[in-house]
Amino acid sequence: ILLELIMLFKGFGLGLFVVLAAVLMLGTFASDYETFLKQHHDDPKSNVGNNYCNQMMQRRDMTRPRCKEVNTFIHETRNRIIDVCTDGGGVDIGNGFRNRFRVTTCKMIGKSTRPPCEYTENVSPRNIVISCKSLPMHYDEGQI
Repeated sequence: ILLELIMLFKGFGLGLFVVLAAVLMLGTFASDYETFLKQHHDDPKSNVGNNYCNQMMQRRDMTRPRCKEVNTFIHETRNRIIDVCTDGGGVDIGNGFRNRFRVTTCKMIGKSTRPPCEYTENVSPRNIVISCKSLPMHYDEGQI
């Protein structure tokens, strides 16, 4: 398929093909980054009343069609989170970068993942692991 695409773009030049491929890859990275922000970024911490986790999980679409069992919200600026992916911004541990952030972890109460979803809340500053592809892409809940 790659060879066919190269032949298709031969008349336009290989440079155009490379530019289009880069744009497609950046679009994927941007999409992954936006998903990461939707699921994990909340700065400043939202004032949603008594049950932060129940409200935020619902607002961020993590309660339908199934309840997400665990999710962590990071209460730091986007720039500070992005810095984790740069030299000196985080400690490289092989599968991601570790740094200390203020976070709220929401854990589902009960075993059923069917709505309605109920969550407990743990607020603390702690080390977390973020996977990067120049931008944050994935928060590793298993690495605490």
